[in-house]
Amino acid sequence: LSTGRPTLKRSWDRLLGGRLLPHFNAVIALTRDEAADARVLWAKRGLDIPVYIVPNGVHLDEFAALPPKDVARARWNLGEGLVVLFLGRLHERKGVHLLLPAFAGVLEHVPDARLLIAGPDEGMLTALQAQARDLGLGERVVFTGLLTGPDRLAALAAADLFALPAEGEGFSMAVLEALACGVPVLLTPGCHFPEAAEAGAGVIVPRQVEALREALVALLSDADRRAAMGQAARALVESRYTWPQIVAQMETAYRAVIAGKEH
Repeated sequence: LSTGRPTLKRSWDRLLGGRLLPHFNAVIALTRDEAADARVLWAKRGLDIPVYIVPNGVHLDEFAALPPKDVARARWNLGEGLVVLFLGRLHERKGVHLLLPAFAGVLEHVPDARLLIAGPDEGMLTALQAQARDLGLGERVVFTGLLTGPDRLAALAAADLFALPAEGEGFSMAVLEALACGVPVLLTPGCHFPEAAEAGAGVIVPRQVEALREALVALLSDADRRAAMGQAARALVESRYTWPQIVAQMETAYRAVIAGKEH
């Protein structure tokens, strides 16, 4: 099942999914929204099968000893100000083109802030760099390209706030990694991660420049709030998103399906 995903996957669902639906015994969804979409899809065909929500997880050990903050600051010349991190593909769906003007509006209030944009180019890099120049961002925005391993951890360690104004996300591992590092998150509804806001670890705003700007200003101007959100972020991952917990949820779902077939 594919929900909120690119055209190819939606086409697969439309052309072949309907033929396969009656043969499924259960659905495992990554998010609440995906589970709701699955229930609607089956209900339209008069089918009622169990839907389980089992998200992705992280190994907390990978984030136990992060690099010092000054590693990334020195490498990318980020200065001493606050750092907003975007970590993801440079694709329209990820919303960097909205984050740039929102961030430009922040500098009146937080003039020494920096925006670190980390991720592989999927056809937008040149346009985004031009947009940044037109907005007069200059050295205040840094494009790093794809980051992996220690470099990725260094970027997360340097971040004071993680921002992902995406739409059509399945389950963002970048968001989960930021939370695991104790970084508060700024998301949009299309990230399908309401748990971050419910836990006090993040803020969810409409996918609009002004809403993003207001949230950035509010969060970057309140160190105590960011600190509390960061603690809530780590606690959220520890309580719900470690791989042993995810494996247990998956095992529960499989056992329920097997038990149902035996009766």
